[in-house]
Amino acid sequence: MKLTSQDESDIRGILDDYIGLWLDGQAQACADLYEESGDALAVDGKFLRGRDEIKQYYDEVMSGKYSGLEVRHLRDLGIRALGKGVAIMDATWEVHAPSDDASSSTTVGRPICSLVVVRTEEGWKITAARLMEPMTPETLAKRQAG
Repeated sequence: MKLTSQDESDIRGILDDYIGLWLDGQAQACADLYEESGDALAVDGKFLRGRDEIKQYYDEVMSGKYSGLEVRHLRDLGIRALGKGVAIMDATWEVHAPSDDASSSTTVGRPICSLVVVRTEEGWKITAARLMEPMTPETLAKRQAG
């Protein structure tokens, strides 16, 4: 099955919405992008099942360890149909933490994400999200040093 250009636009919109809502600290709205039984493997390794668990996690991290982070250089790596009403989208971006100097920031991560989405009566929804931080020589050196 082939996705229409409208399907592709709608699916890309999910990621754009997700990033914007995340940066605004809107945990419930982020969780609402998932179907009720959706799941997520967060970049910190936490596995979440169902919209309620996802929302609870977002509440915790958006006001805690991920508070104040910025997203830059969002890059769509592609969308493809997996079957009728099911697609996968891959993307990457940079995460920046503000530094003491207000005019600069530090890159703290470059996650890669795969979103499996399904067409529902409400439109496209995330059914599975997989986020990971690549193990590059830089990240391995940081882990060994600290």
